[in-house]
Amino acid sequence: MIQFEIDPYGLNRAQLWLATVTNQMPFVTSRALTATVKSIHKDMRRMLPTVVHRPTRWTYRGLLVRYATRNDLTAAVGFNYGDGMFFEFTGGVPAGRYMDVLAAGGERRAKSTEAKLRQAGRIQPDQFLTPGGYGIGRPNAFGNIPGPKYVQLLSQMRAGFDIGYTSNAPRGGGSRGRSAAKRRQVDLLLRRSRRGSSVVQRTGRRPKGGTGKGSGKPGRPQTKGYQRDLKPAFWIVDTPQYQVQFPLRQIAQRQFNAEIGEHFNAALQQAIASRGRG
Repeated sequence: MIQFEIDPYGLNRAQLWLATVTNQMPFVTSRALTATVKSIHKDMRRMLPTVVHRPTRWTYRGLLVRYATRNDLTAAVGFNYGDGMFFEFTGGVPAGRYMDVLAAGGERRAKSTEAKLRQAGRIQPDQFLTPGGYGIGRPNAFGNIPGPKYVQLLSQMRAGFDIGYTSNAPRGGGSRGRSAAKRRQVDLLLRRSRRGSSVVQRTGRRPKGGTGKGSGKPGRPQTKGYQRDLKPAFWIVDTPQYQVQFPLRQIAQRQFNAEIGEHFNAALQQAIASRGRG
């Protein structure tokens, strides 16, 4: 969140004097601040698609603005971080938590999925996930992995720490091979190698015919029903570093400095005109 207030040194002294002697300073200041942050908010929304591929409505809604009043001569614009600065936040992930890395760069915070995988010992404390592009790791049209896919990942990795019940997939190969429905479910494995670690998903054709022990035919028993190939659903990477792509604070401050004088003058003229009619 970027908070603004009037800096008298950046305004015309004659205008400040006139607003003061006419007792219109609170009205003029609140109107000027509100008009300026409204303009900043509008332009930031317009810029979002240039830094985020197809931003969702949730991201747009997360870019908030707070107007000034006569009793509170401050205004603010920025993303919601769920910290109560704009309003009490409930449900979902506040947009500021994932947009902050674009605004400030550096390391991003661990997602709840990554935190649970770390807690379960599936990944290291300094490791993160990035989409591998296959299966449940394939981003949707907005470039995001839907929440239910992460639930599947945690279940298969036996890292679902839910309160009061467990959502972890059952252990054992046979548990997935008892029925066609079990054989069709997503099957994920953790694979580590010298070239890197990943969560892979089974793909490809399934065994045909009576293969396996005692059948005289080599291969995996048909009753297992596992697909033959493996493709990366998620890559496990070390702490990623991000470049600043959307420097919100600098953009907002520059626009505020450029527009506040004009909006202050417009509000002052409106106040004088209203007083004259009174």
